[in-house]
Amino acid sequence: MKNWQGVCKGMVTGMVLGGFIALPAQAQAEDAGIRVIQGGPAYLNMGLGAFNAAGVSPGVGKNNATLPEMDLEYQSGAKLFGIGSVYGIVANTDGGFMGYTGFYTDIAWHHWILTPVLAMGGYHQGRGKQLYGTFQFRLELSLDYQFANQSRFGLKIAHISNAFIKKQDPGEDEILLNYSMPISWGEHQQGG
Repeated sequence: MKNWQGVCKGMVTGMVLGGFIALPAQAQAEDAGIRVIQGGPAYLNMGLGAFNAAGVSPGVGKNNATLPEMDLEYQSGAKLFGIGSVYGIVANTDGGFMGYTGFYTDIAWHHWILTPVLAMGGYHQGRGKQLYGTFQFRLELSLDYQFANQSRFGLKIAHISNAFIKKQDPGEDEILLNYSMPISWGEHQQGG
């Protein structure tokens, strides 16, 4: 329980400090052509890559292997202060999968889009890596090139971890090629 409280305090402190730091930095970033996308279409993201791509120790057993994986993710077009909701599932070829939900933002610089994601959800090990617990956090960072039709293609890195709410936290790292297709149900603002 103490670890969970520490994680919560750290997240709140980080968000407050980040807000104070971000305000003056935002004006400088806008001068450089960097901006947070406030609206736009929703996106369906499809990624193919490697589950447990880093931190693999030889001789530990097949539960520590690097595996092919697929990631499907929906990012809402509606945003509040540039932050939208995300829903997704990632699955590997050994029957392991994680369903997750959380928040994301898009930071644009010309045709390049940087998208950080903070999510949480449930993990099922299957025959894959032991992550010590069903409840896990997921962090993602993708860098995509946005085409004229607003579709995006790029690279995504992700990390799944229990944030030490359990005694052990081996974590898991991923790397994926990512394609994002804009979808719309009704009217939306042009975003990018």
